[in-house]
Amino acid sequence: MPARTTTQTLPLAAGQHLQLWLPAGSQLLCQAPHMRVTESAQWQADRLVSRQTRLNDGERMVLAQEGWVGVLAPQGGELLCLRPLARAWYTPLVALFRLPRGGRNAPGWEAGR
Repeated sequence: MPARTTTQTLPLAAGQHLQLWLPAGSQLLCQAPHMRVTESAQWQADRLVSRQTRLNDGERMVLAQEGWVGVLAPQGGELLCLRPLARAWYTPLVALFRLPRGGRNAPGWEAGR
């Protein structure tokens, strides 16, 4: 089943810094000369670290963890953001109930039992 996403285009003026909350698996596509993306801070050993990535025009990145993300566009441009849609809590149950039931066509079924 293909992953379902919601797409948003975010225009940024020259020098604008944007903060947004993104779920894990979100994809960011740079449509500007370049942008700097600062991921949410994560603990590594005993230090709090934020990874920064420079994206050039046409480059993309996928976020491994959810959190607040900062985007700086020194020369302006657009950021295309593809967020995965949240799955409902009952989605695994629906898949379970769609499994074949068996019945008379199930292997091992014998008439008279």
